[in-house]
Amino acid sequence: MRNYCGTPRETIPFKIMDFFVDIYANLFYKKRNLAPVNHDAPRILVASLGHLGDALTVTYMFPLIKKTYPNATIDLLTAQWCEPVNLHNPYVNQTIYIDHFQTNRRKISRWEKIKAFYRTFRQALSALRQYDYDYYIDIRYTDAVAHFVLPFIKVKKAYGFSRRGLGGLLDKEFDVPTHEFHHFDMYFMLLHEIGVKGTFTDIEPYFPIPTGIIFEKVQEKIGLVNESFFMLFPEAGGERRQLSVAFWANLIEQILPKYAINVLLCGQNSMSKQILNLVADTFKNQVIDTSAKINIQEIAVLSQKAKFALTLDSFPEHFCCVFCKTITIYKGAGLPFFPLANFPVYLIHNHKPSYGLPFERENVEIVFQADVETDTVKTLVFNKISTFLNE
Repeated sequence: MRNYCGTPRETIPFKIMDFFVDIYANLFYKKRNLAPVNHDAPRILVASLGHLGDALTVTYMFPLIKKTYPNATIDLLTAQWCEPVNLHNPYVNQTIYIDHFQTNRRKISRWEKIKAFYRTFRQALSALRQYDYDYYIDIRYTDAVAHFVLPFIKVKKAYGFSRRGLGGLLDKEFDVPTHEFHHFDMYFMLLHEIGVKGTFTDIEPYFPIPTGIIFEKVQEKIGLVNESFFMLFPEAGGERRQLSVAFWANLIEQILPKYAINVLLCGQNSMSKQILNLVADTFKNQVIDTSAKINIQEIAVLSQKAKFALTLDSFPEHFCCVFCKTITIYKGAGLPFFPLANFPVYLIHNHKPSYGLPFERENVEIVFQADVETDTVKTLVFNKISTFLNE
């Protein structure tokens, strides 16, 4: 009995689809005749058709895989918009792209997203069919699982989650726990199935920076004169997880009178400009809007020099804490997305199911606040900034 994820309107089509998928899988697909798994030098296909945050944390699996299988070949099946994260990864043999319509955030019609999905799927098959894969693991347990590729390619053992359909194509399908869990717990379930052992203490976050990206060039590009700065990322993957521009502007006006520091506003849309417009003229010479001007590699270089980063629950939070101290505010999200950090993280959240739950990363300090857009939270953030800057 599969536990599907979603409303009845969503889950009923999954059940109908899986009725026929299971018949096909049992009569044909699971009777495929393939050679034994190559345990000395396995070829592994890792699927992750999500967003940038998923793309980053998935890469933390690769050193664990290589530790167990030094001669393994890792191919990555992901979305085109995740290319900046994976472009220079030393562990990946090749990256194959499918832009799944369910996770496509481009501002185009659903029909255009479906056409892009079909086009990239056809292109991906030519690359996927070149090899016999020993293992397939798909880390997605919500929308956009990649199991639909399995009947078209050669995979000896396939592992993934069934709550969004197509579980019948897997050699072992997993469900998710009914209690709160971290997304890397799900990764470990799959890794353990292919013989890779590990715990949270074994995870070492990293991001490779190309040698040509240096701080001085980025500094000149954005017009940063004083090297003392922090980075503010006011955007999140969905508007419901964002805080108001007034919240950020007011916080900036609390910080700048006390500290001789610049603020780099970072993002992709007009939110940074809106914040800057609300900041008093007295402080505007300390605020630099870098939105849509710097790429991920340049953000990484800046993060290495930043005093700290201030973010929401989003890709920048997971990214910046690889390189610098980070303060983050979670609005409506909890334990599944708590950061895997190299540097100290101060995390404020309002997710009641995650209240008081242990998290096995000692450098993450977690504070619960029922409402995160308040003066109390501003005070908590300001006090932690003072601690970071005075250390």
